[in-house]
Amino acid sequence: MTDGLHPRYLEVRLYGEIVGYLCELEGNCRFVPSERFKAASGQPTLSLSMSIPGAPAIAATIFANPFHPALFNTGGQLPPFFAGLLPESELRLRLEHTRHNPEDRDDFGVLAAAGADLPGAVVVAPPTDPHGIPEYARTFGVTGGADNLESAVTEGAAEGAASVSGVQNKLALSTVQKGKRYTMPGHGKLSDVIAKLPARNDDAQIFNEYASMQLARAAGVDVADCEPMPMAALDIPGIIEAAGSAQSFLAVQRYDRVDNVRVHAEDACQVLGRMPRAKYGKIEQFQNLVAVLDRLSPKGVEDIRQFFIRQAVNTLIGNSDAHLKNFSVLYADRARPQLTPAYDIVCVAALPGFAGYGTNVAIDKMQRAQTLDDYKTMARASGIAERIATAAVKSAVSAARATWPQLLDRLPAPPAMKDIVRERLATLPLAQV
Repeated sequence: MTDGLHPRYLEVRLYGEIVGYLCELEGNCRFVPSERFKAASGQPTLSLSMSIPGAPAIAATIFANPFHPALFNTGGQLPPFFAGLLPESELRLRLEHTRHNPEDRDDFGVLAAAGADLPGAVVVAPPTDPHGIPEYARTFGVTGGADNLESAVTEGAAEGAASVSGVQNKLALSTVQKGKRYTMPGHGKLSDVIAKLPARNDDAQIFNEYASMQLARAAGVDVADCEPMPMAALDIPGIIEAAGSAQSFLAVQRYDRVDNVRVHAEDACQVLGRMPRAKYGKIEQFQNLVAVLDRLSPKGVEDIRQFFIRQAVNTLIGNSDAHLKNFSVLYADRARPQLTPAYDIVCVAALPGFAGYGTNVAIDKMQRAQTLDDYKTMARASGIAERIATAAVKSAVSAARATWPQLLDRLPAPPAMKDIVRERLATLPLAQV
């Protein structure tokens, strides 16, 4: 036995079936697809970064290259699809603290901590039989075929743990009694609600996002259902006290859970094989996403229209944080991607300290200069007919001008947010089309 080298393994299941193994050794991490998953050309779809429905040659090429960037990463980082499953910020820290072994507080270990309730239909867990890891996983994983290495024992999922992406403090919870009691998931119950928690002593952002989502809905965006709820409904020790005088959180219904059943999904970073830190993609990445939807989505032009409507609404509302991770696809038929309901729509321009958000300020400046021609150009570059983008943007602008003034009077939005949205609606070039 070789001293000091202890590879770690995690089983990766999709809809309950093993599709491969995640293998780590000395900071190198590789996803090794199962022989059955390879034979099926990566179907059902785990990630479009690995396989494309109806194009088996693409999956064969990727799976034949153990160093393909969709499958392999170094420096303690997971391959892009799996990196996209990791939580961030406060939730990440909470999961790290569940690990008894300090070596399991890295990306690999944190993924295992949340592995029973991850985004979509994927489940990640230590192998049920550590000695039964297939030879192909050992050989093509990280050991170079050295079968005499003793595997490290990775801790499994923490009780009630779930992963939700994003830097805002949030939790994935199970509904016990809607509006009155939410708990950590457990005992076979998956989370069905994402609870976005307020800043200490200030729940203004909660009502900013709620109002923004309602405005977006009125302008034609298919949004995830959400509603402000009292902090007292959270049956979780310490959470209410941590909020101070803030009274509300935002309960957002999960679209990847239906009647306690997982529905697979991935965000646009995962689709395009990009690491989460590269979420602020250039326009070319958004064009690639549009092209993917155009070619593969069973909803066809409806998804294309939704994309352009959302982008127009983001500009009108002052959401300069509509990055790639805020666009996701759902695999309702287990193979082909369709655009999910919209989430994380916020009037970022109204957030405290906005002037210090360098990236968002730059995007806001670009949004303020946008015209209909910019959307036509994007459509052409994506292989989409200009008329589709033009009609979508015009419908969004028309609906916003017709409904937002009255809605802003009624919605419980922060005054600063109302002022900014009204100003943008009156002055932005895009708002005048």
